[in-house]
Amino acid sequence: MPKTPTVELRLSLDEAETLHALLEDLLESGEQDQHLERSYRLLGWRILAARGGTGLTGRVAGLAREADSLEEYETAREKLLGPVLEGLERGENRDP
Repeated sequence: MPKTPTVELRLSLDEAETLHALLEDLLESGEQDQHLERSYRLLGWRILAARGGTGLTGRVAGLAREADSLEEYETAREKLLGPVLEGLERGENRDP
């Protein structure tokens, strides 16, 4: 089976963040396009990998840097954050 051609794109972090914000605006305006949604997620993954951070953000950024694909990153992120998010969603942790 032939491999799908890929395109590599180099943007500064500022350019990538600006593009990510524009994509987010399009999605929030009601644009329903699966390719746009995937591009938004893909760009967010690569921004996080480039940005880094400390604490929990640093751990998630590390997952982003280590992942070979968007799906691999999202699976690893879910494993890391799933228990945290479940704890935050419990009734006793919600504002009254």
